[in-house]
Amino acid sequence: MALVGGGSRHLKRLAAPKSWKIKRKRRFGVWVTRTIPGPHPKERALPLRVLIRDLLGVANNAREADFIVRSGKVLVDGVVRKDPRFPVGLFDVVEIPEIKKVFRILLDEQGRLVPKEIPEGEKNIKIVRVERKVMVKGGRIQLGTHDGRSFLLDDAKEVRPGDVLKITVPDQKIQEIFHLKEGNLVYVLSGRHAGTLAKILAVNKGDVIRERSVDLSVEDEKIQTAARNVFVVGRDSPAITL
Repeated sequence: MALVGGGSRHLKRLAAPKSWKIKRKRRFGVWVTRTIPGPHPKERALPLRVLIRDLLGVANNAREADFIVRSGKVLVDGVVRKDPRFPVGLFDVVEIPEIKKVFRILLDEQGRLVPKEIPEGEKNIKIVRVERKVMVKGGRIQLGTHDGRSFLLDDAKEVRPGDVLKITVPDQKIQEIFHLKEGNLVYVLSGRHAGTLAKILAVNKGDVIRERSVDLSVEDEKIQTAARNVFVVGRDSPAITL
């Protein structure tokens, strides 16, 4: 196998992240493509080659998938990506202009990454969760998001980690801020309710022992989970197609 940066370009299907919705039996092959380092953690992202071939069925094999990607026919969040191993993750927007289709990466009921076709009018809209907030030189605030983006703002007092920004891509203009607070809607990221909508009933502060958690109303059931397991998607209704 070819090596890049001291690591393999491939991994065994059986060892692929659980977030990949792929066939794992030997008759489908032993190896599958590994992602390159990118905006999403490797366990929460899948390579474009796998998306194009295995999930969208636009290509019949790796060679066809690579040709499509390397020809500049695939955009991720409005930017052409030509590496078949480029990682795509939750809420990324994938556009294939040649077939006039746009997809958003969501989760299925087992917490696996899956593409869902969305209206073309949403191809430049994305939501990103704030993971880090730090003050930098000059007193400005830098926000880091779940997909590796960075925002430098003069005033972000109202934004906290766990809040979500509705932005335009690829220019990264902030349109709205959705706070992790009572009454807002969230998308559940793990567990038996993965991929479903829930309403926040309460946000419970964490401490040195326990992390911050949320009480939710989901599918006529009340549950509690860690705040990191939910993603705010709107107020009374989702801000994007889910």
